[in-house]
Amino acid sequence: MGRDWDDDSEYRAAVRRTRVLMGIGLVVALCVVAVVALGVLGVSLFADLVEILGG
Repeated sequence: MGRDWDDDSEYRAAVRRTRVLMGIGLVVALCVVAVVALGVLGVSLFADLVEILGG
């Protein structure tokens, strides 16, 4: 599965694309975690509010 790189510029471009894609993946993963955390917090706060107002 080896790749015969013609010169360093192709290799550097491939490494740059890999880093950009990994950075995008990290940002997306952090956004998903933030949305889940905010959802859990929102449900918890809503449940507390219902409990306070209901009884």
